[in-house]
Amino acid sequence: MPTVADNVAMWDRWYDWPAGGEEWSAAWGGSEAQWRGTILPRIDPLLPASTILEIAPGFGRWTHYLRGHCDRLVLVDLSPRCIDACRERFAGDDRIEYHVNDGRSLRAVEDASVDFVFSYDSLVHAEADVLASYVRELARVLAASGAAFVHHSNAGEYRRTYEAVRRGPRALRARLVERGWLDRLHRRALSVSAESFRASCERAGLRCLTQELVNWGGRRLIDCFSTVVPAAAAARPTTVVRNPRFMDEAASVRARHEPVNAETSG
Repeated sequence: MPTVADNVAMWDRWYDWPAGGEEWSAAWGGSEAQWRGTILPRIDPLLPASTILEIAPGFGRWTHYLRGHCDRLVLVDLSPRCIDACRERFAGDDRIEYHVNDGRSLRAVEDASVDFVFSYDSLVHAEADVLASYVRELARVLAASGAAFVHHSNAGEYRRTYEAVRRGPRALRARLVERGWLDRLHRRALSVSAESFRASCERAGLRCLTQELVNWGGRRLIDCFSTVVPAAAAARPTTVVRNPRFMDEAASVRARHEPVNAETSG
């Protein structure tokens, strides 16, 4: 279960960032293909937005695309290394602000100042207490008509299974993964589920409009995309969609973009 300190150590010191985050878009054929084929269709109704806040941008894989949809883009990350990388990558773009935070708050962001909050492929490593803290901050910084798109863990739905297996021999765990009977967790937070995140939002005065539960490499739906708004902006219940074919979508996106990449690479 990664703590805030664990995540700082991982992304600021231990991880080499061999391709600046592009390594995680390989299943889609690259970040541009993933953005256009998977991410943008899910957030397009919420764009453009005057002020966008991106939580945990890493080396700016999605910042590159978000900055074309706003007048002001605020980046907040617990890793000074990541913020420095973004500052260097986007030098000269005066729409972007850079802030290092404590891994659980948004103190540098003004009240009711953000129209759209985005976080993808990062907060899956945040445990329930951290997410609850961020959710309370979202309630503070979101404008009345604002919205957030948060990619977080749903591994908590399978917590009992994974904890039971972890009590057994490591060789057994490896064999179960190898045979496809147990999915790799990819450092997902076991204390977080779609349900627990939804409850945190409700306690903070927010509401999940939609939650899409997806797989990430295996069969279990260990991830979730939650679209969040102030509770006063939505009266209807949350729409929850279980999507076990998310990685099939990734393969389809890659297939559509590979011929283009092949032509342009020559």
